[in-house]
Amino acid sequence: MDFRMNFHTSVIITSCDNFETTTGPCLKSLLKDKETRNFEIIVVDNASLDNTPEKVRELAAGEENVRLVINKSNRGFAGGNNDGAKVARGEILILLNSDTIVPQGTVGKLTRLLFDYPEWGMLGPVTNQAGNEQKIFTRSENQDEIIREGEEWCARSKGDYFRSERLDFFCVTIRKVVFDRLGGFDERFGLGYYEDVDYSIRANMAGIRMMFTEDCFVYHSAGKTFSKMGREGVKRLMYENKKALKRKYSGTVKLFHMRDRNLDIMKQYLLIKRAGDSSRFDELNYKFNNRLSLANTIYPHNPFKKLLYFFYLKRLCSSYFRYDNQTG
Repeated sequence: MDFRMNFHTSVIITSCDNFETTTGPCLKSLLKDKETRNFEIIVVDNASLDNTPEKVRELAAGEENVRLVINKSNRGFAGGNNDGAKVARGEILILLNSDTIVPQGTVGKLTRLLFDYPEWGMLGPVTNQAGNEQKIFTRSENQDEIIREGEEWCARSKGDYFRSERLDFFCVTIRKVVFDRLGGFDERFGLGYYEDVDYSIRANMAGIRMMFTEDCFVYHSAGKTFSKMGREGVKRLMYENKKALKRKYSGTVKLFHMRDRNLDIMKQYLLIKRAGDSSRFDELNYKFNNRLSLANTIYPHNPFKKLLYFFYLKRLCSSYFRYDNQTG
């Protein structure tokens, strides 16, 4: 590889074992992109015990823009991305979970948006699996069909960008200067979970604008990265890192639930509709109904909170569809 090559964007994938179900499909999706040679791909292998590094070399043979970094220990999502960022040459970083599939054109679009909007520091797409408002409702359980649902969503979302208080880092686009300014990830979060929440909190404190675009979709097969840990192992890791996050900020930071963030975006659709552009009503109705379907799957367990959520959702729907009837 000619390391004198210049790239606007560096895509960083952290990898550890499970090549056939994680890093392999993810890397293949990137290499299919017609714009592949315009960006750098860095695979950081966190001490895989199988043949993942060899498989990466084999798949990337002849691809001058693919670089493999091998760690002697498993440094997790935080450490692996910090290592990748140190050698990245792009002014834009895209940190990508290995259990994702990236449709063609997505990397280029995310990059162009940060160039078009210099006031944005960080940017994410929508997906089928996330812990915040970037999650959209998908009906299928089949990967190809879910991706088609994502493409349909994007086709109805041209130019729809929203501010976020916390991005989900299954795929996040960050200016390199912002990453360096914030000092990378806090490696005390170990293998993974809540390091992205911590990063978003620090970005908010630093006045960094975080956005997500609804006309970019990335498929996320959540859970495959930590599949070897088992469900109980993952639960323990999440529990311990959530406690670590609360200790770090001494209870001064409120953690929002996805249901609240989803409702916030539904309210944004209502505000857009009230602006009066009737040509967008069909698109907005499609997305509002989609998020309504999602809202109906994430009711609180607490009976009192469940009742409050029901009436809030009912009132929001009433306002939205009454306005639709009045203007239609």
